[in-house]
Amino acid sequence: FPSHDTATGDGKAYFTIPEELNGMNLVGVHGRVVTAGTTGTTDFQIANVTDSVDMLSTKLTIDSGETGSDTAATPAVIDTTKDDVATNDLLRIDCDAVSTTKAKGGIIRLRFALP
Repeated sequence: FPSHDTATGDGKAYFTIPEELNGMNLVGVHGRVVTAGTTGTTDFQIANVTDSVDMLSTKLTIDSGETGSDTAATPAVIDTTKDDVATNDLLRIDCDAVSTTKAKGGIIRLRFALP
């Protein structure tokens, strides 16, 4: 919903790991909003619900006035001890913080590869 304000909370989106990704690792993350927020960051976490772990040791952030995480002052860091996925793992996108003037929309891209 590109015109909706971002809001904090767990479970903003869910993703089930298909058979084709079984045994792969999360190797890349990118976040984007449709309209930039201002003052503060918009922060996202990737949770593996099946394994009860957060997959990022440093959250994915979108800085004030920006629309993508690729220019974040503090880049997201994938926790390499919690990056593996298996068939039917349930992943959850959590929004842990929003800019004072909220961003609108939200898109998270996950990239997986064999170890």
